[in-house]
Order: sequence, then structure tokens, then C-alpha cells
Amino acid sequence: MSQAQDESMKAIVWEGKPFQMALKNQPIPHIIDANDIVIRITTAAVCGTDLHMYRGLFGSKTPPWIMGHEGLGTIVEVGEGVKSLKVGDRVLAPGAIVCGYCDNCLRGCLTYCLTFNPPTVLDFPGFGDDFGPNLGGTQAEYIRVPFADSSCRKLPPTTEHDLDYIILTDIFPTAWHALDCSGFKPGDTVTVFGAGPVGLLCAYSAILRGATAVYSVDYVPSRLEKAASIGAIPIDFTKEDPVEQILKHEPQGVRRCCDCVGFECVNNKLEPEANTVLNNCIKLTEPTGGIGLTGVYPPSTGPTAGAPLATDKQGVFPVLIGHFWFKGLSIQGGVAEIQRLQPILQKLIESGKAKPSFIIDEVLYSLDEVPRAYERFASHKIGKPVIQFNS
Repeated sequence: MSQAQDESMKAIVWEGKPFQMALKNQPIPHIIDANDIVIRITTAAVCGTDLHMYRGLFGSKTPPWIMGHEGLGTIVEVGEGVKSLKVGDRVLAPGAIVCGYCDNCLRGCLTYCLTFNPPTVLDFPGFGDDFGPNLGGTQAEYIRVPFADSSCRKLPPTTEHDLDYIILTDIFPTAWHALDCSGFKPGDTVTVFGAGPVGLLCAYSAILRGATAVYSVDYVPSRLEKAASIGAIPIDFTKEDPVEQILKHEPQGVRRCCDCVGFECVNNKLEPEANTVLNNCIKLTEPTGGIGLTGVYPPSTGPTAGAPLATDKQGVFPVLIGHFWFKGLSIQGGVAEIQRLQPILQKLIESGKAKPSFIIDEVLYSLDEVPRAYERFASHKIGKPVIQFNS
């Protein structure tokens, strides 16, 4: 077993102050349990989910905590109970910890592991009401990972695909999952609401999987340009109602709609309106079609803890249930089954069939640059920032 030598590390920390991220020195984590490993992070990223916390809308009761859930690196410590990994192996840091042996893990529902995150009546598995602080995050020089054998994915020794692999830690599987939730089949027409990183990857996945037409709905010019560059049809929802725009091309509606925005969606006046995307999906999906819901919608059990700008109305809004029922639509959503999808998507990357790193438009080489990157990411000045350091 090798030990990390320094006493402290640099990390990006949210201290409970909206629109602020801090670069702090934090203790280097070490093994606590026999099934733990410690990873020296070499590549990390800022995710759109991180922006919910940055804006003070989603988080924990007990800030501060280290940010980030997208990362990869090299193992520097291994607990004596770990069987499949060793010091020096390169691995993906998990976006969710899974035990591998509870009922949900055995069902293949790894994200909803019952051992690491036992739910209560009001909690939702994997998060509960205290999301955030317990394990530290990947926007740091080191991270401890429990249940390492079942939670981490081993990578090849070469760093050739690292910018693609970092997308594999969360948002590529999440985008693929959105299509799965919609019931997608080759030949379907698809509309993806949102052309942020997940939305773009969802449109990209639909094209890879044989969609006959893919519409990408957003309002940020750089995002719509990138959507067009991968073969999607860009739709600016501020110019005209997006449903009406798409119905001009697809009079019966599209077969599948994917919500890749979530509770922070806005209407055509760019005002917050949490039900806009979901209701547009219901209006636009053709009878007997399907909707995939991968945008984040926190449950309404009071203001999200540790989130100064949150309200008890999150997750509660009117939905066109009559339209939904009469059209015979289906809907499925939830947190993506990332570990289950990673093997498939890794093969697509390594075969050259998929290159999800197309969404990256800024690579940072120091954690010192990350607080500023949050500001630029939140204001749509950059589309997906990635950090490469300690290589």
C-alpha cells in the first residue's frame, strides 16, 4: 500500500454562499475501511448539476463540502479488502457509490444502492435530504472511494482517451439514459430540450443510435451551433414557440422527447418556469410516444437543505396530465444508471464510434482557475470546462 505524502491538498469548496466557489486547502483523505481506495485525481470536470449548488438551489444541510463528481485518476492507496484494483491502476471515480450486493444492485439499479444510501419514506435513494458533503468531491487532488470494487471502473494505462473518459463519468451515460427512458428505437424522431452538455450528448446519442431526425431546443447561440455541427436541427425557443416550430416539420409530433433541462428551465421570455419543458414534451410527443426525464427535479420536502435560494415549491408544479393520459404517453426518469452503461459507452469510445469530448470547449490546468470557470459556465460563456492537473 502506498501513502499520499502531503498533509493537505487543494480543493474547490462550496461554503454555502450562492455564486461563490472557493479554492481551499483540505486534508488529504486516507483509507477508513478495508474496501476503500484513494485516487490521485488527474482529470476532473464541472457538471451542470454543480451549477445547481453554485446558484444555491440544491445541496446539503451542512456546507462546506468539496465539489465535483466527474473525475478520473490513479490509485495511490488500496484497502486490504479490495480485490480487483491495485496501487497504480487508473480508474474512473464514481458519480455514485454502489455496494454491488443489495437488492437494487442485484436488480441492476446500481444508482439506487440501498446499502450506501438507505432510503426513508421522504428520501430518495442515493441522495436523501443531505446531498453533498459526506465523501468529498473530484474537484480536488485526491478522493477516497468506498466500495471501490463495485463503484470504480478500471481504465487502460494510456491517457489517449482521457478527455472522452471524463465525459463517461456522468454526462454521456446520463444522456444515453435519457433516450432509454423515452423508449427510443432506431428510426424514431427525437426532440431534446436543452443543448447544454447533457442535451448535446443526448442529441449525439440519438444520432449514433439511428434517429431519423433530431431537434435540439435551446436559446444560447453557441449551443445551437454545436447542435447543428453534429447533425441536429437547432430550434431557438425565444424566436417562436418551440412546439409550433417543430410541428411544422413533424405534423404528428415526434416519437420521443427528452427533458435535459430540469427544474431550472425558463420560458420564452427567459423567466423561470419549472413546468415549461415537461409540458412542452407532453404537447410535442406523438400519441403512444415516450418522454425521457433526465433533468434534475428535487423533491419538495421543504427548502433543499444548505441551499439559500431554494424554496419548498421545488418539484411541485402543474402538468398537462389530461393531454398526457389522452395521448397514451409513457414517461420515465430519474438518476442515470451510470455504472451499468459505462462498459457499453467505453467500448464505443475505444472503437472510435463515439467521441463525446466534442462538447469540451475549455481545458483548465490548475484548480486555481476553477472558481472563475464556474462563473463563465453559469453564464453560458463556456459550454463544458475540464481540469487536467497532477499528470
